[in-house]
Amino acid sequence: MAIFQRSLQNDQFAQSAQWRAQSRDAANQAMAALRSTIAQTIGTSGLLEYQPSPPSWFVTPSAQLQPTSSQFWQSCAANRLCQSTTVTLQNGTGRQTFNVLQLATPTGVIDPTLCGQQGYVAVFYNLWVQATASANPAAGSATEQAVYRACVKTGA
Repeated sequence: MAIFQRSLQNDQFAQSAQWRAQSRDAANQAMAALRSTIAQTIGTSGLLEYQPSPPSWFVTPSAQLQPTSSQFWQSCAANRLCQSTTVTLQNGTGRQTFNVLQLATPTGVIDPTLCGQQGYVAVFYNLWVQATASANPAAGSATEQAVYRACVKTGA
């Protein structure tokens, strides 16, 4: 009986590790999509802060967020602090859908030397993404954080 229980525990551990790895892959894919969306939104002539209608994944500079706790992620969509979307990945048994929560916050860091182009400054944003398997939310989730640098014209 002990051997059977140990084998079952090993199987559960392996499945859990697989779910976490897939959640990480989904979070990475969502992060790449968010970076691309930011680049398209601001181009080289604006900031997220000054868009005509701020994107739903952008949190204004007044909010100080550290979205690392599970409580934050549980309430962020309800409190309009992040945008909910989905990512679908291929896996060994077909396709798996992940619920993704994403947001961007300004860091407040501006550097006039990093863009290497006269008249441009580097502005930095924190990007946060959390992915959870739709079919098995109890298996865990993955949270990714990255810093995005935008080179924008001064005076924009």
